[in-house]
Amino acid sequence: MSSCGTSTPTNPSKESLPFICVNGVSIEETALANELQYHAHKNFDVVVQQAGQTLVIRQLLVEQAEKHGFDVSGDNEEAGVQQLLEIEVIYDDPKEEDCQRYFDNNRAKFTTMPLMEVDHILLAAAKDDIKSRDDAKTDATDIIRRLQDDCSLFAALAKHHSACPSKETGGSLGQISNGQTVPEFERQLMLLPEGLASKPIESRYGLHVVNIARKIEGKPLEYSMVYEKVRGYLIHRASHLALQAYIHRLVETADVEGIDIKFGDENMHVQ
Repeated sequence: MSSCGTSTPTNPSKESLPFICVNGVSIEETALANELQYHAHKNFDVVVQQAGQTLVIRQLLVEQAEKHGFDVSGDNEEAGVQQLLEIEVIYDDPKEEDCQRYFDNNRAKFTTMPLMEVDHILLAAAKDDIKSRDDAKTDATDIIRRLQDDCSLFAALAKHHSACPSKETGGSLGQISNGQTVPEFERQLMLLPEGLASKPIESRYGLHVVNIARKIEGKPLEYSMVYEKVRGYLIHRASHLALQAYIHRLVETADVEGIDIKFGDENMHVQ
């Protein structure tokens, strides 16, 4: 990073990356270009904003670490910033009554996972193949319509259409509970009631026609069983809010050019 007064963009064309300056220090265009790979969004302008904001925040933290006498040279940068945060980001650990209150107000979150007996038909499609996904969704929807008329056809249709080895057992996945399938499939599956799902479920493998043959709902957990989990969550939340507030104060007093800092969670990255 160099002085804003002496650095200019290497390619000042309309498509070039923005020229960003923090308290008189410029963010090199090569550093910004390299940071882009760590931010995913369909809108490139959002990717540039998030990458630029990350580098601005990093520069502000490095400056503060230097002011406190921490070594941030070379490979010591991350350790120096961490030392800074340990003394500057202050928050209170949750008390027993805080944990109990959170548990009482969020009892639905603290249950065992449902146990389900699931049949499915997988219409395989790569997640980055848009046409293949659309075709699989159309086929899955047609299969669901047929099954709504006669669900006894499930095993035969699984045998004919499914790309999963379970087609040899009528599409049966057996009993499923937490962690036994890929997360994106499991999240949707656990929300379904017993019976044939009215819409196909997407996963990284394609589209699934799903029938919940049986569902045993989760049971409430006692406070003593989840206390450590509750306390850990509240500590994480408090530390995150304290860090956001600290960075917010740094940004408010900084001279930042070339980018607007946004404080939504999706834009808050400290690396």
